[in-house]
Amino acid sequence: MSKPLRGYFPIMATPYTAGGEVDLPSVERLVNYLIESGAHGMSPNGGDSEAPHLSVAERNAIIDVVVETNGGRTPVLAGTSAGTVEETLELNRHAQRAGADAVFVHPGWGRSGLSTEEIVEFYDTICQEMEIPVMIHGTGDMDLAVVQRLLERFPIITYIKEETSHGPKLRQYVEKLRQRVTVFAPGLHYPGELGWGALGVMPSCAAPRAHARVFDLWQEGRHDEARDEWNRMLPLVFWRWHTAAGEAGKVFLKHMGVFEHAYCRQQVTVPGKHSGAQISFGSLTLDGADRQEMLAILATMGDPPY
Repeated sequence: MSKPLRGYFPIMATPYTAGGEVDLPSVERLVNYLIESGAHGMSPNGGDSEAPHLSVAERNAIIDVVVETNGGRTPVLAGTSAGTVEETLELNRHAQRAGADAVFVHPGWGRSGLSTEEIVEFYDTICQEMEIPVMIHGTGDMDLAVVQRLLERFPIITYIKEETSHGPKLRQYVEKLRQRVTVFAPGLHYPGELGWGALGVMPSCAAPRAHARVFDLWQEGRHDEARDEWNRMLPLVFWRWHTAAGEAGKVFLKHMGVFEHAYCRQQVTVPGKHSGAQISFGSLTLDGADRQEMLAILATMGDPPY
């Protein structure tokens, strides 16, 4: 039986070698680092993992390493959103075989304006094959009525991640659906989200020790201390969201000694394994002054090197 998902589930950054290949030994180090830092679970192959820029084979290899290295110490929530339904199905099958505890999946990655029928049809195709729990990755095309319809149709859906409204939808889902589904938040307004009833958050893997401590303190009823811990993190949170989205986590992990490199994949010409995608690699776009400021912020976090 899959473990219940609760707590801080960081979206795992994807490391690369100097030659631009996925760095699986660094993935192993990241798994151990997150667990040692108090993370309650982990989420590979999400958007912050650069999943749109990874092939299906690369994503499956990452899942294998994460699950094996984790060894059941925490739940593994695998991202399986993809450019096509066929690729999502392939990713789901592999995650399930590999031993992931649940999957989270977004309908129509790269598309907007989906109708209710298109969303229902997508999850119908997905859920038919699943034996482990499914998390809905909320989109702007979803509202309470759409989510209620999905939950009525598909008992395997037991989680939802809501990050499209930064509060109103999340509170509505908690109020109306908490008896049926566990609501996860993005961790952008972390203590507020817990106060509104979210039972999990899925921010980046930067500063995992502090992220985990906020959740633990909140669960212990030490809400003022949880807010103090969060407030100490705000410079890093601001930097991640407004200055170095997608890069802050890698700068942090390289600084901590978890990653050897902080490279990001810059673009995929045509996403998807079956389209012959051409991937180009690049280094960080932060300049020297940016990185110096990032290091000054990291110094305030107090995390020991790995």
